[in-house]
Amino acid sequence: MLKIGNKKGLSDVVTTLIIILLSLVAVGIVWVVVNNLISGGTEDINLGQFTIDVDFVSASVNGNNITMTVKRTSGQGNMSSLKFIISDGSNSEEFTEEQSLIALQTKTFTVTLASLSPANVKTASVAPVYRSSSGEDVTGEVTDTYDFGTGSGSGNNGNENGGTGDPDTGMCGDLIIQNPNGDSPAINEQCDGTNWGTVTGCADIPGFIGGTLSCDSGCQFDTSLCNQGTPETPVSCDGAWSPPEDAGVECDGTPLPNGCSASCMCEQGFTEDGFGGCSLNPAINEGTINTVWNSIYFDSNNLPKSEVTMSGYTNNAYYVNFSNSPETACFQITFADYVVDTDISYLRLSDALGFPNIATGENYHVWEAQSCGL
Repeated sequence: MLKIGNKKGLSDVVTTLIIILLSLVAVGIVWVVVNNLISGGTEDINLGQFTIDVDFVSASVNGNNITMTVKRTSGQGNMSSLKFIISDGSNSEEFTEEQSLIALQTKTFTVTLASLSPANVKTASVAPVYRSSSGEDVTGEVTDTYDFGTGSGSGNNGNENGGTGDPDTGMCGDLIIQNPNGDSPAINEQCDGTNWGTVTGCADIPGFIGGTLSCDSGCQFDTSLCNQGTPETPVSCDGAWSPPEDAGVECDGTPLPNGCSASCMCEQGFTEDGFGGCSLNPAINEGTINTVWNSIYFDSNNLPKSEVTMSGYTNNAYYVNFSNSPETACFQITFADYVVDTDISYLRLSDALGFPNIATGENYHVWEAQSCGL
């Protein structure tokens, strides 16, 4: 027969076991909750949102389009895309570009406004979008804001001088000067965005003494707003051709004939005629456009197949106009080169007058004269 004392001891053991089991279950539940919190926190840390920084290099408003060039600084993190926020101070539009940037890479993006008025746009902001360890995209904080009023961003890295890179590497727009770069076809870059190398202004470009120098979208110096140097005006430059004139006087008349400068020298592309005037030199080359790309480049089998001759087109700032074409303007040549591998030469035109309206099969004429003989 089981004694009453033995029953009480058995009951205590069972109670203790139940308490232990309940404690284990409770610990398990707590661990699941804590583990989820730790995993979520780890995922946030893996986003690397404190090491990725994207800064504005430049931004501009063109009609309803906002064109923005941004650069990612050094740092770790898995970026999946970029978000741009365009604001007029009261309202904003957001745009997500499904492109990422690697460290120190620069890219240009263009977005089209849908509701904001371009005239009222004040700022553009950029924020990196991160790819979490679970594969989800999470938008980070804004890393830079461009103020269209001041023409600058708030970041510190947007206008870094990228220096000079190795030949056959990089691209026009990466803020690194390469000669040639890795574009197709390759381009010998004179500048790249805000990176001008050792050049500081017009006075550093042969033939110019001042003015406003800029780097155009093709990584060539735009000297259209630079001032050309002029020789000292001779004493006999008096508006009348009366030989013997002072040494160096080529033209002198009333009014000054076409091509005769105020210093009584014939301008580039003109030759003295011996009677106080200047005669236009004929076009130095003409032919048919083979292909056009990026709106400002064209090549032709009729261009000289010589690196030396083509470099002269650039150094002397020759000009081009077109026939059997809707384009009637005269464009300065900002770069010219002969590509040995393809056995063809090409020209790069200034976009200071806008992009030339040219096409394959149209005829071109290269002039020394700034007026293209017009």
